[in-house]
Amino acid sequence: MPSLAVLVPYIFASLAISAVPGISVSALISAALGRGLAAGLWQEAGAQLARFTMVLIVAVALQAISGIVSALFDIVKYAGAAYLVWLAWGYLTRRHSLSVEGGAPPLSPWRQTLSGFLVVWSNPKALIFFGAFLPQFVDPHRAAWPQVLVLGLTYMLAAAATDGIYITIVAFARGAITGGRVEIVNRAAGMVLLGAAVWLATLHQS
Repeated sequence: MPSLAVLVPYIFASLAISAVPGISVSALISAALGRGLAAGLWQEAGAQLARFTMVLIVAVALQAISGIVSALFDIVKYAGAAYLVWLAWGYLTRRHSLSVEGGAPPLSPWRQTLSGFLVVWSNPKALIFFGAFLPQFVDPHRAAWPQVLVLGLTYMLAAAATDGIYITIVAFARGAITGGRVEIVNRAAGMVLLGAAVWLATLHQS
């Protein structure tokens, strides 16, 4: 179990980073725009299931690494920060961007949930992100897998909160997200990720 001193800043970091729009957020917004609130929520359920499977993979992998040498945690830490910088640059240069589209035909809850699961898993960057972000907050002197599970579940709660806000706003305000507003969101996303990268790179375990 991570200490309170680690968990509190982690929660804020999770909320900030999960709010950054990416492929899964674009898919959620598209579902909510085209099919309404329920469709967006079912898609979120699938995305959360995909995130949980990724957390389990990272927990097992990190436990194996920690059994070899703790110095590898520093390598993972700086590699993770570098990856966040790369993501931030993508948003700032429009290489990554939030996109929206509507008017889609209805789908069953099962198919919408499966869609959310596949959207996350079809993007290998999602697994790379978990592998880069979660280890930043793991104490290398303690068992890695229970810490990763707690951190992963905490991130999932943060993602559920931020995704829920996106879904609700979009479902009840269709047509309000214009090109200009999307551009502002993309720029803000890039700055959030850049700040997170700098903060994580300077974070030290006690």
